[in-house]
Amino acid sequence: MGKMRQDETSSATQGDRQIVALIERLSLLQPDSHYRDDSRGLYACRLALDALEQGNYGVAALLVDPQGNVVAQSENRVFSEDGHGRYHSHAHAEMLLVDQLEAGLVPYPTAKLTLLVTLEPCPMCLTRLLLSGIGSVRYMADDPQGGMLTHADKLPPAWRNLMQLQNHYKAHLSEPVRRLAGDIASAHQDVLRRKLLTYIRP
Repeated sequence: MGKMRQDETSSATQGDRQIVALIERLSLLQPDSHYRDDSRGLYACRLALDALEQGNYGVAALLVDPQGNVVAQSENRVFSEDGHGRYHSHAHAEMLLVDQLEAGLVPYPTAKLTLLVTLEPCPMCLTRLLLSGIGSVRYMADDPQGGMLTHADKLPPAWRNLMQLQNHYKAHLSEPVRRLAGDIASAHQDVLRRKLLTYIRP
């Protein structure tokens, strides 16, 4: 039992150091004006770090209007959305933004909006985004383990048809910002996987 507690403490300490290093990297980065998504991308990274610090997956998303203004934002809250540390499978950053849209909290035609997300959407988020009416989806970092956009050809025909109504592409980012988004998303993966399994297979 003592060994298990020591391992957990060591893991938490390593995780804290990792977050501190990511915060420092973020503080040193400035948006590169040659890349149209760099400024918003850094802001999204800030939100993703906030999610990670609160014990969630390090993913965040923004809704952007045609003028480039952020009109809504969200971050992953699967472990803390209700403030009690309970697990909420739906509380991915993209899903929470679509919830805001459907609640009428974003007074803008959905087809003219762009969603910018720090990590390639998973299958659940992609299918919800396809039904949202949002015009474009930009993602900052690839997700080789769980991303669906790079495997969209595997979707059933009806979903592939819906893909034609929405633009999907990688965000226009400098490489340091793209790498930071990916590193925030992949931070604490072992800890978060164990946490997830304790909820779905207690």
